[in-house]
Amino acid sequence: MVRVLSVPAAALLAVVFLAAPGAVLAAPPDPVLLVHGYRGNPSSWADMEAFLQAQGRAVEAIDLPSEDNVVNAKAISTFLRDRGWTRVDLIGQSMGGLSARHFVKSIKSPVTVDAYVSLGTPQYGIWTACVLPSWYGGQMCPTSRFLRDLNAGDDTPGKTAWTTIYSTDDEYVPVSASRLDGGACHVQVSGVTHNYMDNDPAIMADVLAAIDGSCPGEMRS
Repeated sequence: MVRVLSVPAAALLAVVFLAAPGAVLAAPPDPVLLVHGYRGNPSSWADMEAFLQAQGRAVEAIDLPSEDNVVNAKAISTFLRDRGWTRVDLIGQSMGGLSARHFVKSIKSPVTVDAYVSLGTPQYGIWTACVLPSWYGGQMCPTSRFLRDLNAGDDTPGKTAWTTIYSTDDEYVPVSASRLDGGACHVQVSGVTHNYMDNDPAIMADVLAAIDGSCPGEMRS
């Protein structure tokens, strides 16, 4: 006689089978933290957030407290601690990429950053920022102490996958300022202005590829 398992019994058997010793379950993807740029706010990430959520990602956009990257990096650390995240992928737009990068390089945190992606970030500074107070965007000046310290040593330390995405049509940040030396993935696009980089569908696809562990552009050493 063929015995038919009841629904609860079948479900229990499935759980036991899945949890059997030696079974390998795929780890869920890292949550993603979106870091806005100078004088920005989380609403600028609406399109990117919707796109990544549609791909099954847990996504949050931080509301940075200031225009000072050191203060903002500490806020990122607190944000991640409060969420209880142990791993994260960081995506920063414009100055937000500097705040996120300072967090990775200089803030002691138990959180592992598996991927870092910058969009139009002035990694080596822009001269127009030199007229601003240091605490209000002036850290983006190429001769600022902040950038000198940030760019000292290895640009791409540790096991983090570093990606910089920049546009030849960025009206604020030149290509030469957006790159990262070292083992970063460089993605150059055209036809996209500075403030639209976090809304462009092609760039969104590049971001997804980057946080999924591949380089959608060219590796530079």
